[in-house]
Amino acid sequence: MGEEIAISLENVSKCFKRYARPIDRLKEILLPGKAYAQEFWALRDLSFDVMKGETMGIIGRNGAGKSTLLQVICGTLTPTSGKVQVNGRVAALLELGAGFNPEFTGRENVYMNGAIMGLSKQEVDSRFDRIAAFADIGDFIDQPVKTYSSGMYVRLAFSSAIHVNPDILIVDEALSVGDLFFQAKCMARMRQMMDAGVTVLFVSHDTSAVKTLCRKAVLLNHGELIGYGLADTIVEQYFTMKVEGEQFVIKPVLPDISSNFQPLENDKFLLDRKSTFSQNEVFRKKASFQRIQNGKANFANIQILDVEEKEISNLDYEQKIILRMAIEIHEDIEELAYGYHIRDKNGSDIVYSDSIIEDRNLKSVKQGEKYIIDWHFKISLCQGIYNIACVLSVPLILEIGKVDFCDFVPLAVQFTVSPRKGSRLYGSVHWENCVDVQKYETSML
Repeated sequence: MGEEIAISLENVSKCFKRYARPIDRLKEILLPGKAYAQEFWALRDLSFDVMKGETMGIIGRNGAGKSTLLQVICGTLTPTSGKVQVNGRVAALLELGAGFNPEFTGRENVYMNGAIMGLSKQEVDSRFDRIAAFADIGDFIDQPVKTYSSGMYVRLAFSSAIHVNPDILIVDEALSVGDLFFQAKCMARMRQMMDAGVTVLFVSHDTSAVKTLCRKAVLLNHGELIGYGLADTIVEQYFTMKVEGEQFVIKPVLPDISSNFQPLENDKFLLDRKSTFSQNEVFRKKASFQRIQNGKANFANIQILDVEEKEISNLDYEQKIILRMAIEIHEDIEELAYGYHIRDKNGSDIVYSDSIIEDRNLKSVKQGEKYIIDWHFKISLCQGIYNIACVLSVPLILEIGKVDFCDFVPLAVQFTVSPRKGSRLYGSVHWENCVDVQKYETSML
């Protein structure tokens, strides 16, 4: 196998035997020459390569053979025929809880998983605090995993997988379980690993995620490879498949956001909005992930509110909301800019705006001052999960050619949007239109 190839499959097939009755297994052993089993070919003659550092999507309807393929690559299943070569350490997040002993505690499973991956006890010791912090399951780390919820399983499994420094990461739909913040945190960490050159195999029914994250993809149908190439092309092929008895439903992620904002001076909110700055421990915990700060100013809190200023996270189509930023100043700054990114669940930017665009930078702010910035949105998005990243910075210094980030919070706040009633939206951004229709008549000439 070439040095630049991470995974190579050559004519790989996998056959399972299905018996009508349990006793037929014994009969087949005791009476050789007579077959009592029906063969089921989960994979047939698959051949493709995955290059080092590549992110490969694997798509196909239920029963296409995706999970079997991943298990063959991981080595938990032996192919019936063909050749599989894997170059590098593999960390896999397959079916929920796979690889965990339900009788062991979370801590014991972390050490067991590390040993399986070839890490010494000392190496796991040095990483355990980071694993526990990322999983964030509290005292349950010392409880048997059989007492865990599905979300807790995934938290610990994903955290264990990413902290063994894998060369190849395999993820099979498991990240659809868990709360919004954890999903966003996992996606951010996956992107970080991809940028660092980790090879990723990503199985998902979310074709928008495959198109966003993956350069290439493979399409399986009844265990056969029917498509291999650029992700956009393979996804289009997936949608044009004619599968008897099954209707494919396209669920695009489509936002429509118009924004303006109302910065409120310090003395207007100190009394009636004091809680914005005091009740912020949840925000601080979430914001710590991949946060960048320089100490000059910071976000004390970031919230999504309805028009009655009640905090919300589940939004309806075209609901009017407020994105509230609470800002604390720690040293005198001549000019301070602030802004936000709205990103889909795959981490792709959908909308961006900032105070430079709106010409509303804060001028001559002083140490000890506090500000509340309210951005007012009319937000129209398709059903989905979204994340808002917020930035606080000294504007671009042209002579230096860079922005001085005071505070950058990649995972500031997460929200979901319910489906739009009526007709479906397509595209990336939907805005209001005025449509003029005239019937053409020859007399109009």
